[in-house]
Amino acid sequence: MAHNINNKVCAVALDFDGVIVNLDVDWNNTIRQASKIAGHDIKSLILFYERNFGTAIFQKVSVEMEKIELDALKKSQAVPFIAWFLQNLAEKQVDVFIVSMQSLRVIETFLDQQGLSIYVKEIITREKCPGKRAQVEYVAQNASGKVMFVDDSKRNISNCEGLDVVCFYFARNQKPNEAKKSWNKILDLIK
Repeated sequence: MAHNINNKVCAVALDFDGVIVNLDVDWNNTIRQASKIAGHDIKSLILFYERNFGTAIFQKVSVEMEKIELDALKKSQAVPFIAWFLQNLAEKQVDVFIVSMQSLRVIETFLDQQGLSIYVKEIITREKCPGKRAQVEYVAQNASGKVMFVDDSKRNISNCEGLDVVCFYFARNQKPNEAKKSWNKILDLIK
């Protein structure tokens, strides 16, 4: 799902869960827990965050979800070759942004544990922007040129296709050789 690139990509906006790490979370159970906290049935955490951004109930649910996400980091694996990919982007002088509906604390904890913080220019999370499209728009406005958005959700890719960014679908839970091929495709697109 990558588009032709007319201008050189100067920044990459990476999703966190599914692109950098595969969080070991039972999302159906997590949504049930969020529904109890909110006092009503939540079908999608992403939609809940978008609709309730900046409210007290958003904060209450977000804090509890952060506990689940932090606990999941203990059992979660980094996507194969992510450190190699980030090092290649650094060598190409391509800025890396993380755009995620996880919390800032979760992402910073993981990056610090993996020694990857040095590669990331900025992290944009649910606390800063209410949804993925708003996060990618933020990156596009703050980058010094063309942005490539990499996500494992076709919904998020579709929502961001109208923006002036290059979208790349990254399949979740790839085996190491598949992940390396995907990273290489991205690197080829931004040469």
